Amino acid sequence: TDRRTGELIPVEVFVSILPSSQYTYVEACKSQKREDLIHCIGNALSFYGGVPKAIVSDNLKSAVTRAHKYEPDINRSLKDMANHYNCVINPTRSYSPQDKALVENAVQLAYQRIYYPIRSMTFFSLGELNTEIRGLLESYNNLLFQRKEASRKELFQSVERAYLKPLPQEVYQLKDYRR
Repeated sequence: TDRRTGELIPVEVFVSILPSSQYTYVEACKSQKREDLIHCIGNALSFYGGVPKAIVSDNLKSAVTRAHKYEPDINRSLKDMANHYNCVINPTRSYSPQDKALVENAVQLAYQRIYYPIRSMTFFSLGELNTEIRGLLESYNNLLFQRKEASRKELFQSVERAYLKPLPQEVYQLKDYRR
């Protein structure tokens, strides 16, 4: 909410999940534009404390310049970010929700465990909103699975952390290209 005018400002929510432990990262951002997407991916990698070999992204316009069933064109900025973090970007196929079933389920759970408790709260900045999201995200990742005797965080620490590559020394800085 704009503090001066009281106008409601819509925000987008970025959700990231690791496949084995289902360790989840959630962040609110201004838009789905290239800058916000790359910033959120960098924050997610910092949250995980490492870089996976591949990042499976949604087939959104800020990530893919030309959609194709087998070989989509990834935009130059996202390719540069992937080179910086020494990983690969694999966009999902268009109209194939089964390619991203884990994250779709994580989005639904994020609505239940994070969005629902804060739906009636008022936030005057993106920072305030993300601080509240981080607190609820911490408790969400520490919840025990029903059929497993561990939480997402415990599974991440014991199983997936070893497979992540270390983060580079410098944080990725977005570049603009002009012709």
